[in-house]
Amino acid sequence: MKTKIILTSFVAVFVAMTFVFALTTLSPTTLKFTEPTTNATFSVTNLDASINPATYIITNPTIMQENDLPIIFSLSDPQFTLTTSSPKTITVTTNVDYNEIGIGKTYSGNIVVKKCTPLNNDLVAYDCVVNTTEPLNLPITFTSSFCSAGEKGTDLEISNVEIDNSDGDEDAWSPLDEISIEVEVSNEGDEKINDVFIEIGLYDSEGRNLIKDMDDLDDDEIDLGNIKDGDEDTATFKFTVPADFESGNFRLVVKAYSDDVGENELCTAHASDLNNDVYQTISGEREEDEEKHVIFDNIKLTPSPAQCSERVQITGEVSNIGDNDYEDQVKVTLYNKDLGLNVEKIVREDLEQGDSELVDFEFDVPKNADEKSYVLEFKTYYEYDEDDDDYGITSDKTFTESLRVEGNCKIEETKNVALTAELDAETPQAIAGKQVIINAVLKNTGTTETTYLVSVSGAADEWSSIVSINPQAVTLQSGQSREISIILNINEDVEGEKELTLKTSFDGSVKEQKLKMVVVSSEERQDQQEQLQPVVKHLRENWFIYLIIVVNIILIIAIILVIRSMVTPHHAM
Repeated sequence: MKTKIILTSFVAVFVAMTFVFALTTLSPTTLKFTEPTTNATFSVTNLDASINPATYIITNPTIMQENDLPIIFSLSDPQFTLTTSSPKTITVTTNVDYNEIGIGKTYSGNIVVKKCTPLNNDLVAYDCVVNTTEPLNLPITFTSSFCSAGEKGTDLEISNVEIDNSDGDEDAWSPLDEISIEVEVSNEGDEKINDVFIEIGLYDSEGRNLIKDMDDLDDDEIDLGNIKDGDEDTATFKFTVPADFESGNFRLVVKAYSDDVGENELCTAHASDLNNDVYQTISGEREEDEEKHVIFDNIKLTPSPAQCSERVQITGEVSNIGDNDYEDQVKVTLYNKDLGLNVEKIVREDLEQGDSELVDFEFDVPKNADEKSYVLEFKTYYEYDEDDDDYGITSDKTFTESLRVEGNCKIEETKNVALTAELDAETPQAIAGKQVIINAVLKNTGTTETTYLVSVSGAADEWSSIVSINPQAVTLQSGQSREISIILNINEDVEGEKELTLKTSFDGSVKEQKLKMVVVSSEERQDQQEQLQPVVKHLRENWFIYLIIVVNIILIIAIILVIRSMVTPHHAM
């Protein structure tokens, strides 16, 4: 019970002390010194002064510059008493040397305001006991301007700063993020400003400018030329965050100045779009997803484009952009089905966070490759297990690069032929004891010039004999055709369906075409002719009658058409 009473009393005293001290306020709650500012003010207010007047003692912070010399502070009233609720304004003056304040570094401390309890109600003599348990801290920071001599002039204004990140988070950058920064500058003066330059910087906690370490950045400074009074212009910076980008806090700074009048005369580094007016806090974050830790980028192809039969050199970097170290080997593969590529390279170096290792491939473009663009695919494998000779992790992304192939490409040489055959119109029917003519057509369906040799099998010494093959040998260009005439003597005692085979030989290959024909005897042929003779004789003797009939038919049709046209009503135009 006694313990509860003591604890309750303690809490009550603590709450009471907190409440009492909360009646003292500071405004503003932070003092920010930005180059070239050397002094600032703040106010102290005792909201309970009418009941509890109080004396205050202010102590200065200790803040060191880059030259290891402290910044000296001077206070207009380091000790005072407040008997009313009116605020007391304090002026803080410093001897800060901004040449010794690194851009991007934080120089900070706290001005401490302590309440002092008077002795014997003597508020004039400042005899009091400092209450060390109830201090108010006023944070104070120093920031060096990105402008070399501090901000000068008012005609140039950074009216807008827009940061775009490919992954959607403008303030958190990770390796391989694609960053775009648009800086809009306006001329607020009455005259044209010549040679306006926009420059960006990215400072780490040590004050080092890392902007030139960004990949694919053309320049950290853009010349906008001249800006007329009342006009504005925009500079766009684009780059890729490198693989070794570390975790931590960074400061993105921007400035606009005139190279015509000089940066020392006209320069601004202030923008309301920046979260600290003079800089944007950027958070550097390593990749946490294990399947995205090891990537393959900065891929370069030589030559590009490449010709058929030409050797292609590939260089790239395998990089660890994650938050884990990989002590064992890492594998990178290259694949393209059309080019016949399926190769791998082993990186046996330890790949710790932020580390990169060069990897190279080479291959010959096939001589008969199609002239087009080919997508080369790369993947990474890591978390190697030596015992199982296996990789525990495969990158979930396939890294690609296009290779254009054009020039010196040869179509693969092929040899082939198409063969057709039929009886000649002169001998439309095969008759025993007579000759028959076969018309064959050869066409070179290959891609190169070829010589063909024509022969016949299945006929000679069986039911016919070869009289001639003309020509027997022929040379054709790709796509070219040639007729071949084959004459056979059919044996007298042959009758019925017969078959022969036409053969075309070329370059060790043989192409065959079978041809079937029905052989009739001379007697059967004569009977066919005798059956046709009366019909033929009748037509020869009465041809004029059939001619008159045909003419009359034509005349009747013509008369019908004329009558129809006469009786059909015509529409007025």
